[in-house]
Amino acid sequence: MCQILLIDDMQPVRHAIAATLRKAGHEVVEAEDGQKGLEIASSRTFDLVITDIMMPATDGTDVVFALKSAPAGPKVVAMSGGGAGIPAKEALHLPSSQADAVLKKPFTNEVLIDTVRDLTSS
Repeated sequence: MCQILLIDDMQPVRHAIAATLRKAGHEVVEAEDGQKGLEIASSRTFDLVITDIMMPATDGTDVVFALKSAPAGPKVVAMSGGGAGIPAKEALHLPSSQADAVLKKPFTNEVLIDTVRDLTSS
């Protein structure tokens, strides 16, 4: 079981991903935006942070860079389906240089669980 912080501004998407992770036996804390996610991450230890990229205010790119610049920070997965005329591939380009993995939305539950397992099994 892993401690996972899930950050996504779209509540239905966040809840669906959280449900999948919980069903797989993980403890999941949810945050509705990057600022709240960073606040939570600074007060608790997580094995993994999964963050959406395209969010208002503090976006996922800021989250990825902040978490990966901290010594002994958690593994980070960046995810995006794009938006506002920006394709997912472009949205994930910059964070992919720092994130431990990237997921292009939509992805299957199996891909999500496999990604989490691959990053946390070491």
